[in-house]
Amino acid sequence: TTTTTTTTTTRAMRASVVSRGGAARRGAVVVSRAGKAPTTVEYQRQQAKMMVKYFKDKQYEEAVEDAQVFGFTPKNEINNGRWTMFGLLVGMLTEIATGVDFPDQINLTLSVLGITDFEP
Repeated sequence: TTTTTTTTTTRAMRASVVSRGGAARRGAVVVSRAGKAPTTVEYQRQQAKMMVKYFKDKQYEEAVEDAQVFGFTPKNEINNGRWTMFGLLVGMLTEIATGVDFPDQINLTLSVLGITDFEP
């Protein structure tokens, strides 16, 4: 029992030293808690490089999306909604002022511009 306790304590101390930063040298092994394969510092470096590349690519994609001018972008859709609300407001105010309802206003505008020739 003394040998088993000493071995367990030694393993715990090694894992403690490694997890506190004692694994700064190449090839050091970090013992995982779940009993999986040990994780090397080189593996951690590779994972960190992949993570940095992922976030740089993500940042680039966001920059491209923000630079997009045409199409269904959030900024364009907000502006389309604002112009629609403004047009409906002007149509309602014109209806109050003149007594001509909104569809007849559109018909009148198209007739005056010579696009169509609808007669009411």
